Amino acid sequence: MKEKLIHTIWSIIVLLVLLTVFFQSHPERFLRREEEPVSLSETENADINISFTGKRAGEDIPHLMGTEEFAAQYPFNYFTVEPVKIIPTGVYELARWRQNTSVVNRRTWNYPQVTTSVLWAMTGYHQYFICEFPDGSHALALYDKGMVMDGAEKGSYILPISVRAGVNSSSRPYLMSICEEYGVDNMNVIYAFDDVWYREHSGQILLLRLGILGGFVVVVSLLWAFLVDGRKRKKG
Repeated sequence: MKEKLIHTIWSIIVLLVLLTVFFQSHPERFLRREEEPVSLSETENADINISFTGKRAGEDIPHLMGTEEFAAQYPFNYFTVEPVKIIPTGVYELARWRQNTSVVNRRTWNYPQVTTSVLWAMTGYHQYFICEFPDGSHALALYDKGMVMDGAEKGSYILPISVRAGVNSSSRPYLMSICEEYGVDNMNVIYAFDDVWYREHSGQILLLRLGILGGFVVVVSLLWAFLVDGRKRKKG
């Protein structure tokens, strides 16, 4: 009975480790490492149907200094922010390029639009952050951390190209208390994800994650076999 319990506990631990390795692998950072920053002229001369949200911001992309400038932006205006401080909220929103339902073995699974569970958040959610502008004001932000560039000063960052977007209505009740604490508008968010890129590369990202997971399993298996063999030799 005791051995069975120990086996069950170890099985759960191994499963959690494998899930963590899978969901915490971010091959998109490798896939996008060669992307060049986008200049303001590129955004102005491009076709209206081309989106630059979430791409690396060139030096001439407007840098917002506070919430007054942020509130004045039209939804299609591109800008970036160099926050002096980033505060996690603990509230996670389902990635906007994902469907909130999926069919597995003829069963439909529904994903919540928002969660506060760190474990559940690993399955395709992004955390809301509160960014502090240079003038000391604050705003909510959703951004691709893999695309954040180091700022001119140590400890500062430059967000990818962003737009002013609406906060998911399901997220607002969860964000209410922290938004009140920092005097943040919970209707608008600095949005800096390249939805089109993620939608087009979702299959490639999945395959790379599976490859990373497979490599991890092989390395751990070889290490385990080596340790077991070493113990047997000592006993012999």
